[in-house]
Amino acid sequence: MPGQRTPSDRAARARQNPPIRRETLGAQVYHLLRDRILRGEFPGGSRLTQGPLSEEIGTSRIPIRDALKRLESDGLVASDDTGRYTVVEFGAEDAHEVYAIRRRLEPFAVERAVAAMTAEAMSDIEALFAELSKAARLRQLDRYIETNINFHMAIYEASGMGRLVRIIRSLYIGVPPLTPIVLEGRIARSQQEHKEIMERLAAGDAAGAARAMDRHIENAGAELRQSLDGIGGDTPPRAATGRPR
Repeated sequence: MPGQRTPSDRAARARQNPPIRRETLGAQVYHLLRDRILRGEFPGGSRLTQGPLSEEIGTSRIPIRDALKRLESDGLVASDDTGRYTVVEFGAEDAHEVYAIRRRLEPFAVERAVAAMTAEAMSDIEALFAELSKAARLRQLDRYIETNINFHMAIYEASGMGRLVRIIRSLYIGVPPLTPIVLEGRIARSQQEHKEIMERLAAGDAAGAARAMDRHIENAGAELRQSLDGIGGDTPPRAATGRPR
């Protein structure tokens, strides 16, 4: 019917006018603490105590407590029998394990995605790549990290294999996704790799897209392990502190 919007039209409008996200104070504290852990401000083994954190951030203990529980679910902190929280250590061996598993699962998901790819799914992937490019150009690091995960997940979700997507997503929880921040030039290299993956997807080249994804994960994992070993990496930038806004 004339004037009736198609699903593609609605998806395009949603991308142009994303919904405004209103986070609770607890969610803001969670993101603040999570960023500080992942950036290395709270290294593995650090004790996170509700009282001092509430004074430093300028909140009551309730949002601190809620944030710590979420971080425990993410695998970033662990609590003992007394309820005290400690930052979980994540080293080169952990990175090797996670990225080895990712190299098994994600190229397979890409192959399946090519076989099941729709025009709408491909359009969404291309839009996310454009967002990634903009975030990289403007050096919007937090936005780049979030959009990078969304870009990967959009590809895997195109496979239609919900269980596989959930398993892959679990590998992203509690893992420092900060290779682009830690190493000089990683964002530019990552974007070149993303571009190749997207071009292979658009061409319907399942094997080529899987190989491109495997190289991307291998490179990111190698550079993250180097940064965790303190080889060839710059000191990670420190996250802003203070009252969440």
